Parts: sequence; C-alpha cells; structure tokens
Amino acid sequence: MSSSVPKIKSALVIGGCGSLGHYTVKQLLKLEPVPRVSVFDIQTGHNRVVGVEYYDVDITDKNQISSALNKARPEVIFHTASPPAGLSDLPLYMRVNVEGTRNLVGCARKLDVKAFVYTSSASVVHDSVSDMTEGDDSLPLLYLPDQTEIYSHSKAVADQLVLDANSTTPGGMLTTCIRPSMIFGEGDATTKALVERAAEGKYKWQIGNGKNLCDWTFNENVIHAQFLAAEALLNAHGQMLASEDMLVAGQGFIITNDEHISFWKFARLIGSAAGYPTREEDVRSMPKVVGLMMAAIAEWVTWIISFGRQKSGLNRVGIKFSCMTRTFSIDKAKRVLGYKPKVSLQEAIKRSGESFHRLESKKKA
Repeated sequence: MSSSVPKIKSALVIGGCGSLGHYTVKQLLKLEPVPRVSVFDIQTGHNRVVGVEYYDVDITDKNQISSALNKARPEVIFHTASPPAGLSDLPLYMRVNVEGTRNLVGCARKLDVKAFVYTSSASVVHDSVSDMTEGDDSLPLLYLPDQTEIYSHSKAVADQLVLDANSTTPGGMLTTCIRPSMIFGEGDATTKALVERAAEGKYKWQIGNGKNLCDWTFNENVIHAQFLAAEALLNAHGQMLASEDMLVAGQGFIITNDEHISFWKFARLIGSAAGYPTREEDVRSMPKVVGLMMAAIAEWVTWIISFGRQKSGLNRVGIKFSCMTRTFSIDKAKRVLGYKPKVSLQEAIKRSGESFHRLESKKKA
C-alpha cells in the first residue's frame, strides 16, 4: 500500500474482548497516527486495553447495536465476533453469526460507516470432508447440505450477507470478507489446545501417515490483511476507480501464512516451542478407520453422561480434519490487497508456543 492510502482514523472492533478481536485492538493502537478505537462485546470485563471505549452489546439485539453505534461513530468496523467452532448448536450459530451480522450491517449503513471488514473463514469454500489442494476465492460458498459443518455453513451465510451489503453508489458503505485458514497465535484458544495435547504426550500417536498438508494463519497476519482491506475500502470510498479485477469492495479474500505444512508436524512444532517436544522416533501411526471408531465411541459416551449437552474432545470431525489435505492459494489477496505475511510460519510457531510456555512458568512460580 502506498503512503497515499487513507489511514484508519476511527475503528470499532466487534468481539473486541475475544482472542482475535483483542489482538486486533492492540494492533490498531500501534498504528500511526493512533486511531480512536471502540469495542462491542457481549461482556467487556476481560481483555480490556487502556484508552479504548467499551460497550456491552448483544449483536442479536438491533436496538443495542443502534444505540451504541450512535455513540461510537466509527468509520471502519472490524467484525470478529463468533461462537467457537465445533459446537453442536446450529440455532446459536445462525442467531449470532447470521442474524447478528445482518443487524450490524443494517445499522452501520444507516450511520454512514465507510468500511465494514468481516472475519469469515476459508472453510466457507470447503465441505470439511474432501481433500482440497490450492483452493481459492473463485470457488463457490458452500451451504448445508453440501457443507457438512454447521459452523462453516453459518459463516458462509454471513459472508454472502456482508458482500451483498456492499454499496454500489458513491459514498455508501463498502464491505469485504477476510477468510483465514485455521487461525493460531499467542494466547489463542486453538494454540492452547494443541499445547495441552502435547503436554499430555498425545502427539506420540498420529492419524494416517502424517503427510497431509494444511494451511495455518498467524493471528497477526490475519489482522494485517484486515487492515490492508480496510485501507483499500477507505481509498475507494466515494471514488469507485478500481478496475474490476482489482476490486476489494464486495469481494472475499482467503488468507494464510502462505506456507503449507503437515498437520501433525505443525502440532508437534507448537508443542515443542511450548516446552513439550515429541521425538520423531517415538511417533506411531494409527489407521484413520481406527481413529474414527475410537472417536465414535468417545462421542457416544460423552453424549450419554452429559445428557447430550457436551461434545467429546475426541470426535470424528477432528479425526477427519487431522488427516485430510487442505491447502489454499492466496494469489488474489497478494495481487489485490498487496498481502504477504508479516510473520513467517517458523517465527509464528515459535512465538505462539512460547507464549504458553511462559504462562505455565508463571503458574509454577
């Protein structure tokens, strides 16, 4: 991006007390000049940052959104809020991810917000079952029943909703979707789960031959892509000068660290960085069918003892995911956004794992 690109003067982070949202807030405060930053979250008592305006807002309540937006008055909205993936609750996903997003874009358009950047997911173009090699943004969004994961279904519906809200008239709100593949990072819940498995010695077993490649995205790189998108939308606001093949407004962009890696190698590297190494010579492989059988039993037992309220940590979705190939091409993001990862995969793994190593050390001190 050139120095002529408009800077972000005021920003609202939806879900700004969550993992990615909190990190987005911290990165916004590193920009020069520092923008005015506000946060909407259902509970704002944790992950607070000095100098930021916080509003307790349930995005499924349009009146709460409208009232708080009138006070915050941002020119850019970064929407990062979502229930975690992996739940068995389609109504929750549809209520928060879809209706909540619908409420946000509807209220934002009425209050002259210039740019709306939605954190979607690369899973919106993947059925969560088949192997995928070099998938890109030309693929169609997938919905139930073609999409087998309810979380990804809801993200796809919200993704299209945001793109459809893009204004085609000068001065209207411009929108875009950033679609990261498997976010990880310092203090991130997914990274924590990987470290906990490494601490328990679980990476001495892998499902399949361990050669299946996948794409991960360091949270700082996701935020870098969000900022590039926001600046491009601000630059285009009221101008509409970009050629069709260079449009950011109304477009989705898959984002990764641009380095394919074996799923199991990545997990073991995270564990090693956190102080829980797994020696390669100790690793044993388990056939996929055996892993699926074990997961099915674990799911059944968990369902029985929790009366259907909990989901097993060992589950068939996780087993399938751990042994599938799922890689993406980010050529569109490179060409149109000018995106390239700010932090390499090696450095990102080191920083992410070490963040939990330090946390464990503090607990023992």
